[in-house]
Amino acid sequence: MTTRRRFSRRGNIVKQSNRQLLEDSLAAAVTKLISEHDPTIGKPALRVAAKLAGFIASSVAVQTQSVQRALPTVEDSLEPLARALVVQLVEQAQGRFDPRLSRFKAVPPPAPSHYPISLPADWAGPVAGPTVIERHFGIPRSTLFRWQKRDEAIALKTGSSRFVFPLKQFVDARPADGIAALIAVFGDHRSTWQWLMSPNEKFAATPPIDALLRGKVADVVAAAGLASEHGD
Repeated sequence: MTTRRRFSRRGNIVKQSNRQLLEDSLAAAVTKLISEHDPTIGKPALRVAAKLAGFIASSVAVQTQSVQRALPTVEDSLEPLARALVVQLVEQAQGRFDPRLSRFKAVPPPAPSHYPISLPADWAGPVAGPTVIERHFGIPRSTLFRWQKRDEAIALKTGSSRFVFPLKQFVDARPADGIAALIAVFGDHRSTWQWLMSPNEKFAATPPIDALLRGKVADVVAAAGLASEHGD
């Protein structure tokens, strides 16, 4: 038993010495993933998110075997703990940036199943207006509005009555194949995108948009037809 503990301690010392390398590798991977998910994200926010993810994940990964065995006991609490951490982080950042902002409480990130009606960004994933999309994706504003008018691209109305476009629908600066057919099925843009972004048992509990982007256009359109008929 003593020998086993000694080896465990030695192994943990080695892991601790390599933690910074692991953190840097994780941060680089997270930077790439977030940039692909939302090309419009600001560089400071991207840097903070990647560094935070790398530090937390690497710090957990190098814990001793005894700690690792105990970690599953908090697994069910990870989401509320993470939301509380984000709220604290945002409030502290706001207070440092402008002390007047410290009076306003940060809003916790919504749970995955939360789809409020009034704020598309809360459930629709990354969205942007025509100016940002033209700058980052090279799609002219006139083209975006033409796609919107012809029901070829999804546009969501915000609380200010302005329209934003979900970024995930675009592939090679064009709406993904099948978007127009899906709008025709559901009859409006909001219902179409909400269905595309909601986990669906027909696609192994993943959002249909993921299958659409993998080229499963016929399967997604067929599933949408069934969902529309049954009012799902």
